[in-house]
Amino acid sequence: MRSAVRSGMRTVFTALLLHYYMAGSACGERMVARQEAWQEARQVELIQVEVPEIVRHGDDVQLRCKWDAPSDKLYSVKWYLNDREFFRYKPEEEPAIMVHALPGVTVDKELSTGEVVVLKSVQLTCTGNYKCEVITEAPNFHTADKMAHMTVIQIPEEKPLIYGTKNDYKIGDTAYVTCVSAESRPPTHLTWYINDQEAPREYLVRINSSRSEQGLTQTRLGLQFKVSRDHFRNGEMNLRCSAKISSLYYKTQQHSVDGQLTYSVPVMESRDISAFSGSRSYVCGGRQQQQAVLVVLAVLLEVVVLTAVLEFPSS
Repeated sequence: MRSAVRSGMRTVFTALLLHYYMAGSACGERMVARQEAWQEARQVELIQVEVPEIVRHGDDVQLRCKWDAPSDKLYSVKWYLNDREFFRYKPEEEPAIMVHALPGVTVDKELSTGEVVVLKSVQLTCTGNYKCEVITEAPNFHTADKMAHMTVIQIPEEKPLIYGTKNDYKIGDTAYVTCVSAESRPPTHLTWYINDQEAPREYLVRINSSRSEQGLTQTRLGLQFKVSRDHFRNGEMNLRCSAKISSLYYKTQQHSVDGQLTYSVPVMESRDISAFSGSRSYVCGGRQQQQAVLVVLAVLLEVVVLTAVLEFPSS
């Protein structure tokens, strides 16, 4: 009897142990599955994309893509410019880096990795949206991407130029000058000053800008006003044009003129004086005729007197 009870208790205890073991294994499997699912989810997390907002034409540029994933789960990293792929990194392939040609885009393969892409001597065509795309390994091939914009600018070295200047002005003269910037991208902002005071808006003459085949803009701005005493300081008038591109470029060009504080009298229309000349010629001609008549009369008078003397008998 006792042996039967003991045998039954052993059987129940063994069954309980087996049940708890199987339940624990299932729970462990579920925990492992959950951990693997969480691991899968974190593989697609792209933390940050670093792209400089503004760069100068000809500079070297670094593009950075930061993600949080184990290296053995990474399938590829791709870079796009305006949705056109130009760089690909696949750690399982040889070579791991592949470059696709795009106009103006030159990748330095030696300095580029999966996290950093180096562009050499960027051109104006490199302006646009840059996207980093990270893809995980099979079978899911989860994808994450982020985008940032970069603008390539070209800053001129030259000062703006002023055209149409004079050496001196009189009160009442009309001054008309034009300021022309060097070619740039983005366009240059021009401002006129008269004796360090910004010119009134009504003095400004808007002139269309010109654009080159390379996408560079040349800006023009005219200045026109009637010269008055208020425009002179100590007999001098200073005209200054400033050219500015954000905080990256600022240059000025100045022209100083001497002022004659006399009024500019309009020139009268020239008149035809040929009639007066003719009248004068007529008068002069009349005088000559009068002198000739007097000479003739004098000769006639002498002839008459000589004849009378010859005809009158002497006493």
